[in-house]
Amino acid sequence: MSNQSKLSPYLPIAAFLSAVCGDSYEVILHDVSEPESSVLAIFNGHLSGRKVGDPMTELARSLVREKVYLERDFVSNYEGRTRNGKQFVSSTYFIKEEGELLGLICVNHDISDLTALSSHLQNLLTAFSVPGQRPAQAPYTEELDDSIPGLSSTLIHNTVLRQGVPAGRMTAQEKEALIEALDRQGVFSTKGSVGQAARELDISEPTVYRYLRRIRNR
Repeated sequence: MSNQSKLSPYLPIAAFLSAVCGDSYEVILHDVSEPESSVLAIFNGHLSGRKVGDPMTELARSLVREKVYLERDFVSNYEGRTRNGKQFVSSTYFIKEEGELLGLICVNHDISDLTALSSHLQNLLTAFSVPGQRPAQAPYTEELDDSIPGLSSTLIHNTVLRQGVPAGRMTAQEKEALIEALDRQGVFSTKGSVGQAARELDISEPTVYRYLRRIRNR
């Protein structure tokens, strides 16, 4: 019986894993006897750009060469990357029959959204001095005004300072993240706050309004 025939019962399992895990998970069934065209089936292949008939990765070949499958049933939660820099958390299950390796089921979790969310949350935590998140080397002391407009002005100023990067060197994404952080604090409900934010971030007031529209429409 050929390897492909022996692996056919695992096709529904790969499909099941894909359906359970969701659109951010790529699931691949490999035939190790054909390393140059090992991909028998792939679900959500758009995540990495791979397709049926593609070869095994160098890591997969290495796992097979080193016979890791003799000691382990799977390897899990290692880092994966594509050439364009997309990051994955990957795991590989060894399909064995009487000690012989027949194939692999590889699951690759695209963590792009999680990475962006983590970065955004870290910016928020740092911006608002959540305990344990404040940079130890912060070279300033926060003093907030008593008035609401003064409070907003000081909050904007100190939030930009905490970023640790001059406004002229921030990316548009970093500036938008700061605007979103300030908006969550209700800063832009006070008069003059848009102009203050524009000055602190070295952008125009229309740009601040554009960021706010985009943020509030998400």
